[in-house]
Amino acid sequence: MPILSLAILGLDIFMAVHVIRNGKTCWWISIILVFPLIGSLVYFFVEIFPTLDFKAQPKVVRMQRARWQRAQADLRQEREVSGRRIDDVVDTGSINEKIALAEACMRRDLYGDAARLYQSAREGYFVNAADVLIGLSRALLENGEFVKCRQVLRELAEAHPSSFAQERAILTARALAGAGDFATATAELETLLERKDSLEARRLEARYYYAEFLWKQGLKDRAVAQLTEVIKHGKLFNMTEEEEHWVTRAGEVQAALR
Repeated sequence: MPILSLAILGLDIFMAVHVIRNGKTCWWISIILVFPLIGSLVYFFVEIFPTLDFKAQPKVVRMQRARWQRAQADLRQEREVSGRRIDDVVDTGSINEKIALAEACMRRDLYGDAARLYQSAREGYFVNAADVLIGLSRALLENGEFVKCRQVLRELAEAHPSSFAQERAILTARALAGAGDFATATAELETLLERKDSLEARRLEARYYYAEFLWKQGLKDRAVAQLTEVIKHGKLFNMTEEEEHWVTRAGEVQAALR
């Protein structure tokens, strides 16, 4: 099959030239030449694919690329969490190191460690930084520290009234529900859902948790109706990835309830 062999040779030469012109590690050339076609494909997906501009491509392609990039970032963060002592970062790490490691801990469900890291980042200029406070409140909530979570959210509201307003409301409602106050939690989300200026993804998130709180209060028909509203959004509109997340979760819950 001379044509196929020539095509593979041409691909390998093209990739080897790309390695040289772009200053990539020279061992890529050895891989490409020793493993024809396979070496070129590996090089493409490792070195070229992550740099491609998919702005002109369909939305589904862009979303798949974004997921791939996040998966790679998650893998790097997981290795960082596994390979470093969290205590050392808490004691001597920079603010950026603490926040990055806290985010990695959140992805691995290490909520207590994440809370420690965010709390240690509250120093100097960053003592009331909005991103640190919202991160700390998320970690405290997931770690079951509902009273502390609400206190941090109040501090965030006082220091930055216009920052993370919708997420603050959802986290406050979840903290109230976590402490057993479902009536107040439900009212908090009802207020948010009545607003017309809420981001659609936040509205879907609020409606999802609203359904959860209704269900736990025994209002099952109303809860299912709220889940149906979330799912309906996915059928009527083009969604962002965050919107798709809540529609998918609502669909999974509704399927499990049947």
